[in-house]
Amino acid sequence: DGQDLYFASNKDREFTALTRLNLESKSSDILYEGDHDVENVSLCAADNYLAFTTNHDGFDRLHMIDQRNGKKFTAKALPEGVYSLSCSSASDTLLVRVNGFDRPGDLMTVGLNSGKVKTIFRSNYAGLDPSRLVKPESVTMPAQDGVTLQGLLDMPRKNQETPPVVFLVHGGPTAQARPTYNATVQYLVDQGIAVFATNVRGSTGFGRSYVTLDDRKKRLDSVRDLIDMLAGLKADGRVDTDRAAVMGGSYGGYVVNAVLAEYPDAFKAGVSLFGVADWVTALEVASPALKAADLIEYGNIEEKEWRDFYTKYSPIRQAGKIKVPVLFSHGVMDPRIDIAETETMVRALRANGIDAPYIRIPDEGHGWRKLSNQLFYNRRQAEFLLEQLGTE
Repeated sequence: DGQDLYFASNKDREFTALTRLNLESKSSDILYEGDHDVENVSLCAADNYLAFTTNHDGFDRLHMIDQRNGKKFTAKALPEGVYSLSCSSASDTLLVRVNGFDRPGDLMTVGLNSGKVKTIFRSNYAGLDPSRLVKPESVTMPAQDGVTLQGLLDMPRKNQETPPVVFLVHGGPTAQARPTYNATVQYLVDQGIAVFATNVRGSTGFGRSYVTLDDRKKRLDSVRDLIDMLAGLKADGRVDTDRAAVMGGSYGGYVVNAVLAEYPDAFKAGVSLFGVADWVTALEVASPALKAADLIEYGNIEEKEWRDFYTKYSPIRQAGKIKVPVLFSHGVMDPRIDIAETETMVRALRANGIDAPYIRIPDEGHGWRKLSNQLFYNRRQAEFLLEQLGTE
């Protein structure tokens, strides 16, 4: 009847809950809540069903509510991964796009009445053998201040006792490493290198408080998380943390630059893709939309307190502390982060006698879009990591 609005909200709570708001009375009630974020809320089949997902350490679960009787049920036959939902008011079928470690994007239908799952489109592997693709495992460990940290660990299938490991740091920082298909990760794992996709504090998907733990002057706490994660994986024993590298792009590239400067003995190598090196410049040239969010995340760069803070702690002014080889790369047409930041880092490391290979891609911006550039870069990146870490 157009009187109710359905959405996910974390108002007055830690995790987002499925919420109904009556537009006439302005009253609201909670239809579903738990210890995981509700996402992808969809109203289906003449408003008879609500479909939504919950985020469990990055893995989605699909839930449905029959509004006619309040019955709740979960679709358990879907492959593991991250789901996108689509439905109409005229059909009792829900369309689900599944992006998982072994499927770039299958399309499946779920009968809202029957719960029956049917695949209508399978991913094209373009000649790859899907049996060689590796499923990530959620791994948690404590930070030194008691915060629980989480990441997704991909282990090589090759017969080796303790492989080297690459820490992969996502961008954002308000984002989450999730078990979607990642060609770069699968390529490295197939080369015999384990990959640990980190969700340091500040990541989404772990509650309202967790996403704020890296705000403003707590920024370096999230950098320190990588050191605590390294200790956690050492205690776990499945990877060789003495042969560990750290890799990331954009904000993740900043974390690479920062952790190698703040903790120069922790990692054997780094890979920084179009990363932030100077927060003063990056915050000044941000778009108006980004600047609005940046006030909460980073503080106001126009104020002396924050300008002094980022002048001191930007990696570009601490590059002299870095002692290990770093592979840098940047697209000439990057509209987000000035290529000069990466080139300043390269010059600083080389001036100190540190190996700093640099890939400058003239026809790319903030990331690699063209297949030829992706193929070239990923091969060079794997070569660099194998040179620095080796495999047994």
